[in-house]
This record gives sequence, structure tokens and C-alpha cells, in this order.
Amino acid sequence: MGVKNSALADLIAVTLDDLPEQEFEVAWDNEDYEFCRIYQQERMVIDGGTNIQRKVMLDPTGNARYRRLYDTDTPAVGDTMHTITVPWTQIGTNYSWDKVEIMRNKNSAKGFVNLLKTRRVDGLWDLANLIEERAWKTPDSASDDRNPFGVPYYLNFFTDESGTVNTGAGFNGVAAKYGDGNFTGTIAGISAVNEAKWRNYCALYTTVNNAMLKIFRVAFMKTRFKVPLFIQDPSKPRTAAKRIYTDSDTVASLMDLADLKDDKHTGKEVLGNLKVDDGGLCFVNRLPVVYIPQLEGADYTPIYCIDFAKFVPYVQDGYWMDEGEPITDRGQHTVFTVFLDGAHNNLCLNRRTAGFVLHKAAA
Repeated sequence: MGVKNSALADLIAVTLDDLPEQEFEVAWDNEDYEFCRIYQQERMVIDGGTNIQRKVMLDPTGNARYRRLYDTDTPAVGDTMHTITVPWTQIGTNYSWDKVEIMRNKNSAKGFVNLLKTRRVDGLWDLANLIEERAWKTPDSASDDRNPFGVPYYLNFFTDESGTVNTGAGFNGVAAKYGDGNFTGTIAGISAVNEAKWRNYCALYTTVNNAMLKIFRVAFMKTRFKVPLFIQDPSKPRTAAKRIYTDSDTVASLMDLADLKDDKHTGKEVLGNLKVDDGGLCFVNRLPVVYIPQLEGADYTPIYCIDFAKFVPYVQDGYWMDEGEPITDRGQHTVFTVFLDGAHNNLCLNRRTAGFVLHKAAA
């Protein structure tokens, strides 16, 4: 007796529902799927629109002054608001089975589950790798609206649209470098060339040592802005983590530096009391340092410090990790396919407070 496609589709759907969610043993490509974790646990959810938009006030009009008795005033109203615009980007993956494969496994529950699990892993693994890869990249070009705004788009160390590399310390991060090698000073719809307060902090370092720690601490202090006590914060304060990201060699050097500062070695303990854990291999200013494979070999060996209260990964409400029903197509009528889709991007609310980047000099 034959088996209808509809019956097989129901079997796939029921089996998928019973699978343990993302419990796999796989030779993963990334040691730490950091942005996959962030998008699952720390992202913000909003309900749509054609773009993600927020407002930022960069400079006051300049009405405040000290005055004498009976001085005359000249009231003025300035255009102080700017619009941050970030497009939605759509991401997706899929996995398929042929009817013949299903028929060969349908009498073995274990075999069928293993088949489904294998194909599902394949699709999700590709998705995870893509999320991590693009999180540490800029769009491919000025016209690229398909890929998200990664960390180097907002936190950069190019001081102009010609690609001049920063040589000092300060709010000098003007331009982002696209994947095609061109530069832009317009970040999320606002010109950092014209607006000095739409630039991120960047600073030069030579090696991981005490001098670098001082540079880091200065950067940390200079990117912490507080609201005056007599002004109610017009933003929506959000509690979020701050973390440091860099390549493996720099992380190891930071661990070595931390170990050198540990004066409580006892017995044969090589690392003394240096604490190492999965959340952060070491800590600088009490912030965890996380190794990012995508930063291996990155130009100028950047060290990113990100404040996720101001650098916000967004996903669209109801459309993130949206796993559909198994479907067939008349062009491949024996093949069942499940699609998993979502919409997301990264929004920087304030480039001065979203973090900073330390980097080495241009060669």
C-alpha cells in the first residue's frame, strides 16, 4: 500500500516537534558562537516596520549663558535631532529529505529521527556560521542592503573617507570600510564627517602591556557619559553586558599579563590564582575577554569593547528562528523541505557610548 505525501509531511512535523532543540555533537567551526547566543538571549524584539529607526540629539542649540541684570535675550531654536536608520536584513536556511529516504527509514523510529536530526543540524549549522561571520563584518558595498551592520561598521578606526588609520586616541572613528574596500563616513544614515559626536572612540596600542591597560582604562572612562542630575533621561536606560572581543593571541597575552600581576602563586601551581572560565578567558576592568575566531588575522589587531546597552542586536517580533512546515514543490515532488527564517540587524544608539576599539598602527 502506498504512502501519501500528506502522511509523510505529518510524520516529519511531529518528529521535528519531538526533537530536543539544538542538542548535537558536531565538529563546530567556532569555539564560541557569541552572536548566536546574544541573538537568542540578549536581543531586543520589535514589531516590524520597513526600517529600524531611532532618534539621537548630538548637539544643543547654544541658548545657555551667564547674564547681567536686564540683559536682553535672543531665543533660538535649533534643528538638533538626527535619525538613525538601519534596514532589516532577512536570513534563512533550509533542510530537505527525499520521499525515498523517508520510506527507507519510516519503519525505524530511531533511524528516522537520526535522519531528521542530521539534516536539521546541517541547516542550523550553516545559519550559525553565517550569523557569526557577518557579525564581525561590514556590508559588502554602499548599496548592500542584504547583509547586517556588523561591529566594525559602528566601531572603527578610520579617521576619514579616504581610509586614514587613526594614530592617536580620541573620538576619531569616522568611517567604516566596506567589503569592497571603499569607505563611508555616513553611518546608519548620519554623517560622521559632519557630526563630530557621531564618531566612536579609538586608540592606538603597540603590544599587550601595562601601557595598553592604561590606554584601555582611559578609553573606558572617556566613553562613560552620565545624564545631568536635573535632567530626566530622555532615552530608555537598558541594563546590558559589556564585553571585550579580540583574537586568540591577544587573549593569551592578556592572560599572561594577568598572571604576571598575580602575586599569590602557591606550590607548583603555574597559573597561581588566575581565574579562567568559559564566560570570559580573563577580565580587564572586570569585563570578560572573549576570543572571536573571525578576528584572527584582522588588520591592525583590533580589541573591541562593546556596551550592549547601546549596541543593540534586534530581531523582528514573530519572525526570528521561524521554522515552517515541511513543504513539497511540483518541480521536485518527492522532496520535502523545511525553511527556517528571520529578520534582524544591529542598531547603534550612540557611537560615543556603544564601546571603543583599540588597534595597532598601519604597516
